Amino acid sequence: MIPTIASRPTVPLPHRRPGWLELGVATLVAVVLYLASGLVTALPAGFPLAPGLVAFAVSALVPGVAFAVALLLRIRRGSSFGLRSVDVRWILAGAGLGLIAVLLTWPVSWLVDPLLPGGDVQQSYRDAAQGGSLMLAATLVLGGVLTPIGEELLFRGVIANVLLRWGTVVGVLGSALVFALAHGINDVTPMAFVIGLITGALMRLTGSIVPGILVHVTYNTTGMIVHALGL
Repeated sequence: MIPTIASRPTVPLPHRRPGWLELGVATLVAVVLYLASGLVTALPAGFPLAPGLVAFAVSALVPGVAFAVALLLRIRRGSSFGLRSVDVRWILAGAGLGLIAVLLTWPVSWLVDPLLPGGDVQQSYRDAAQGGSLMLAATLVLGGVLTPIGEELLFRGVIANVLLRWGTVVGVLGSALVFALAHGINDVTPMAFVIGLITGALMRLTGSIVPGILVHVTYNTTGMIVHALGL
C-alpha cells in the first residue's frame, strides 16, 4: 500500500538555533540603525522631547528591529531565540539579581570610573527622570521596560545564542563584552558588562532570555527611580 500524506508518521523538526546568518544580518541592521539614529538624536535647542527620552526610544527600537529581522530570516520561532517561559523561581531570581546589580553600581563605579574616558553620559537620562511625573512615567516605560526588552532580544536572544555554540565562557563573556562596548567606553561600560554577565549566565542556565529581561528591567527602573529622587 502506498502511504498517504495523512498516514505518514510526523517527524519532528530538529531544534534550530540562530547562526552566523542571523548574527551577521542583525548586527548589520543594528549598526546601520544606530548610525542613522545619530541624526535623530542630534536635537536642536528647544525641541519638545527630552533628549533622554529620544535616546531611550532609540535604545529600545534599534535592537528590537534587528532582532525581528533575524527572527524572520529563516527560523521564525521565538523559542529558538530564548523566548521561552520559565518557572516563577527564575523570574524572582532575575528581579533579585537586578537589585543586587543596583547595589553593585556604586563600588564598581568608584573602582573603575576614574580609569575610563568619556565622563558622565547619563545626565540626559537624569534630566528626563527628574522632569515631572509624566516625564518620569515615560522614562520608566521607555528606558525601564522597553529598552531592556529590546536589548535582551538582540544581545542575548541573537548574539549570546550564537556564541554559546562555542561554550559557556565564549557565549556569556563574549556577549557581555559586546553589550558593554555597544554602550561606548564611558561610565556606563562597567555596569553594562556586569549586567551582560548576569543575563548571559541566566540564559545559559535556563535556555530563556526572560529571567535576564527581569534583571535588566529591575536594574534600569530602580536606577531611574534613584535618579528621580536625586540620589
